[in-house]
Amino acid sequence: MAAPQSIFNTDPEGFITHPLIKNGKVRARSYQTNISLAALKGNTLVVLPTGLGKTVIALLVAAERLRTGKGVCVVLAPTKPLVEQHYNFFKDCLNIDTGLIALWTGETPVAKRVFTDYRLVFATPQLFRNEILKGNVQLSHVGLIVFDEAHRAKGNYAYITIAQRYVSECSSPLILGLTASPGSCREDIEELMRNLAIKNLEFRTRDDRDVAPYVKRVEYHLIPVPLSPLVKEARSLIQSFINDQINQALKAFPWEKKPSSFTEITEMVNAIKSRPFLDKPELVEALKNLARARYLITALERLDLLGPKYFLQFISRIVERTRKPGAPKYLSQIIADKRILDAVELLRLQKDNAKLSKLLELAKKELESGVRRIIVFASYRAASKDIEKELSSVEGLKVTRLVGQASKIGDKGQSQKEQDEVLSRFKSGEFNVLVATQVGEEGLDISSSDTVVFYDNTPSGIRFVQRVGRTGRNAPGKVYILYFQDTRDEQYLWIARRRERRMLEEMRMIQSRNESKKESNYALTRFIPHGEAFEDKVSIIVDNRESACPVVNELARLGARITFSQLEVGDYVLSERICVERKTVNDFTSSIIDSRLFQQAKLLSDSYEIPVLLIEGRDVYAPLSNIRPSAIRGAIAALITGYKIVLIWSRDARESAELIYAIALREQKELKKHLQVRGEKKPETVADQQVFLLSGLPLVERTTAIKLLKYFKTPLRVFNASEQDLQQVEGIGDIKARRIREVLTKEFNEEDLT
Repeated sequence: MAAPQSIFNTDPEGFITHPLIKNGKVRARSYQTNISLAALKGNTLVVLPTGLGKTVIALLVAAERLRTGKGVCVVLAPTKPLVEQHYNFFKDCLNIDTGLIALWTGETPVAKRVFTDYRLVFATPQLFRNEILKGNVQLSHVGLIVFDEAHRAKGNYAYITIAQRYVSECSSPLILGLTASPGSCREDIEELMRNLAIKNLEFRTRDDRDVAPYVKRVEYHLIPVPLSPLVKEARSLIQSFINDQINQALKAFPWEKKPSSFTEITEMVNAIKSRPFLDKPELVEALKNLARARYLITALERLDLLGPKYFLQFISRIVERTRKPGAPKYLSQIIADKRILDAVELLRLQKDNAKLSKLLELAKKELESGVRRIIVFASYRAASKDIEKELSSVEGLKVTRLVGQASKIGDKGQSQKEQDEVLSRFKSGEFNVLVATQVGEEGLDISSSDTVVFYDNTPSGIRFVQRVGRTGRNAPGKVYILYFQDTRDEQYLWIARRRERRMLEEMRMIQSRNESKKESNYALTRFIPHGEAFEDKVSIIVDNRESACPVVNELARLGARITFSQLEVGDYVLSERICVERKTVNDFTSSIIDSRLFQQAKLLSDSYEIPVLLIEGRDVYAPLSNIRPSAIRGAIAALITGYKIVLIWSRDARESAELIYAIALREQKELKKHLQVRGEKKPETVADQQVFLLSGLPLVERTTAIKLLKYFKTPLRVFNASEQDLQQVEGIGDIKARRIREVLTKEFNEEDLT
């Protein structure tokens, strides 16, 4: 049902009026209200350049969701400072009792994390996921989840588990994802939307009609910095060494494409390590060649982005490492090579840094032109420290630095409190230059700057967009991009610009496709139960320790209803008779060595009629350990003949999930087997026995059994309770209640036994 257009009205002063938003707090912007109205209709990914008020959209959607009384609203952000920033903004703007707004951090006492006591909860994703796993959060009571910096939702990030459990457990979920850059290719964007169970995409650029009135013009200035002849010659020598190492590796291990980057070389290294006969001398030597190449590629990147000083520092660390006992011999060959020695001598002759000189010149010019604030972005901590020192020598420049919490050698990190203080002093004008590492690119509330300077470049389209977004909010802005010519620095610049353009093109295509289909066939619909009763979904009980495993995300993507529990036996319970223990090939072989494998096999076969061991990985005979193939084959034979274990194999997490799902589907839907955890420790007390007894009921696991006993006091009263009485217990809906009563009251039929 479409949201009414009168939800967000405007007063004569241009502020939004809404029953739950304080007067005079939020300026009305048409694109924000338009996007908010669209987001109230269904799960939505909002993509806006940094500084255009994504948090305001979250506020508007949450206010309306709270007004209609639809459960608790949850706002998640990757870092504690960002969570606190959102908490303070909402608390300042919302017209509700502040006692109903909770900030959950590691310092929040567990006793105060009572979910149902609040209407709004702010937390980091890791903490919130843990509260879900502990059973302290009832996702069926959640009316909205906001995922800030939504582009983080990839791999095993906690956002994915939260989103997939939410849409599985809540009858009317609403998800709002916020990001400045969802990815540069369609596959990345669509994967992000799948991971967050999102179907709708709303994005704007600074040039869009409803955005343009609220933003200022941004001028781009590309400033090439030519390399000196000394540096050019040194680069040529270093690159020659890298090429030589890669070519030697390719002779021993042919590869479809000659690797040139750190990532491509790493792929080749992993391919060699997966070979069954890694003890071949030529393969061992190939690995050493590639290791040397990776070290020098890393060092060359320092030279290309920052200058000679940082290359020399990197080489010095290699020299120091080779002097330590037990240092790998292949490192010594780097610093013994004549090309590297010559390159080092050439770079030592280069006394100045042309890029740093250009930055000083630029900063003086901007200061003289009346610029009030300058942000300089530098990827490397060491460079940021030197930049701060050099800029501080310029009269009129008051410089401060913003870095992450981790400490580096000779450079202490900044705590969250120190970061907040730096930003506060920059906003107040006490400092007019902020030198920021990557921590300043994402999320933190940094005031708009008149001028942004890229001291170095990154191939990430996401980081490019985030850096640019720090200017041109309230006044025209300028972006200066410095780069060393004909180096990776320049390559990274054009890669980032290309990815930014591609991102916009891909989002337009996705949005156009979605708009052209009222009833989209988008694969995400598998996530969301459109009128499908929960009892028709495949249910899988997963051990808590597997919660961060990509298999769980894949299962949720397939549509499985997942329940987490502390399992005594196995990792995935698929029915009353099937339990799966999952192991990667490396874990499988290490468990043979320490004898865990056979202890687990015994528990599995003693507890379940069909015990299953799933081994995940490309080649079980090429693990990281040096166990003999004959020992692996012997262990497999023992599992089958001695423990009656069913062995299945998969290549990766996706295939593991598909196998697990297929088995559960047949067991539960075709063979009508109940989902039941077995193999728990033998009950010792009456209370343990009571819980164990009720855990045998359909769709009732240990946590729900305890809730039933707390409410009804005895198992007998549970057995005698009506469907209506059972539904008084938290976590028992009409479906569970009906299934429980059916098992307790239906006449036994021996012919139905299997």
